[in-house]
Amino acid sequence: MSVLDRRIRLSLGTVLRSEIILDEKVQKLPRYVFRRPNGSFRYKRNVPKRLVGLLGKKTLYRQLGNSYAEAMKAFPYVHARIESMLEVERKKTSRDRAIELVRSHLGDKIAEQVLAGKIVEYSHEEDDLIELAESLDGKVAHTTLEQIYQGTLWEDPLTLTRILDEYLEFKTIDGELDRDTRTRVARIRKEMTHLYGKQKMDEVAIENITRSDANQLRDMLLAKMAPNSVQRTIGIVKAAVNLAITEHGLTHINVFANLRIKGAGASRSDRRAITEDQLARALPAFASNATAEALFVTLADTGARLSEIIGLEVCDVDLENRVVHIRPNKLREPKTRTSERSVPLSQRAAEVLKDRQSGLSDGAPIFPKYARPRGSDAASAMLMKRLRTEIADPKVTMHSLRHRMKDKLRNTGCQESLSKEILGHSQGSVAANYGSGYALEVMREALSKVWAE
Repeated sequence: MSVLDRRIRLSLGTVLRSEIILDEKVQKLPRYVFRRPNGSFRYKRNVPKRLVGLLGKKTLYRQLGNSYAEAMKAFPYVHARIESMLEVERKKTSRDRAIELVRSHLGDKIAEQVLAGKIVEYSHEEDDLIELAESLDGKVAHTTLEQIYQGTLWEDPLTLTRILDEYLEFKTIDGELDRDTRTRVARIRKEMTHLYGKQKMDEVAIENITRSDANQLRDMLLAKMAPNSVQRTIGIVKAAVNLAITEHGLTHINVFANLRIKGAGASRSDRRAITEDQLARALPAFASNATAEALFVTLADTGARLSEIIGLEVCDVDLENRVVHIRPNKLREPKTRTSERSVPLSQRAAEVLKDRQSGLSDGAPIFPKYARPRGSDAASAMLMKRLRTEIADPKVTMHSLRHRMKDKLRNTGCQESLSKEILGHSQGSVAANYGSGYALEVMREALSKVWAE
């Protein structure tokens, strides 16, 4: 081959490699996917350290295809299968892992003897178990290793780590977990690990966690957060422990319940109801944007929660009868059972919502931009930005519209039970939950007095 031919081949190779690099930039690859030098695509996933000994490998590879289109078609299935496999392995107890390792390395006979607790001292079977444990030292968890070494199985303790994991699993619906819940649990897990240490989190049974431990967590959080934030944060731990007590039939008292948090709790000074003068001044700041105006007017004239209005579908808004139905749909669940209700609409609220419905099917969201996880947060930020151009008082927020409605209903002579039904508050008694509630005409009459002022 001549020098010229070699140069031509080198040049062509450079061009081809450049095209591959350019192609990768244009066609962004998902996480875990990479392109091999030969142009094909492969899935590569590192195995978590604690699963390496069980799976027998540090990295998982799967071929996805020779073209970008093939890879993108195969990726969701490959990723889902590996995610499922790893999730199953993560949930296994040290007891499950111990017996699986014994069965895979030493066979069914010795595994059955271990399950039955019939390993004879100084027997060949005991020697085999000891050798297996020594070979796995440093590759699997200590609790798994100890059960193999002794040839005796036991149930894992119900620890704080396990309780939080089970709480996350309980909150996961159809494979999806609310981002806010995941973030809150991750944050409190980090704080608890810092305070208690990883060993206490992973190995100490909940029965041995004391009220003193709970008070220490409260005091540490109070040094960093406002009292109400501490109450909400510890509320996650309390809920997780309550779930564990119920699901596992424990008689242990929840030491995280009823903690005394000085300064926590709602008060009249937390938020102020927006005044009529403030409402009038703020309205023009929302009028320049159709979405902002529709949200602001609807919130002001119904007293509903922002998340309830954000989650409306076209079929939830009955313009003919001027009623909005706050009920479960694919976008959201009401905050509580009593939150599910129908609320009459003012004329101006019906008009701004009519514009939102135009040309949409019954199942379409009224506010598509915010019909997503954490959409309420994004909508709140957008609305607050406009509110602050007119009202600087930090105690007046979008939620102040709901406080205003509560005050206006009270001041126009509305019965407390009717006010609670309009706003979706708990009635506080079993008897109050019987029947169908107040008629729409009765609620409209009460609200009309507010709209007329």
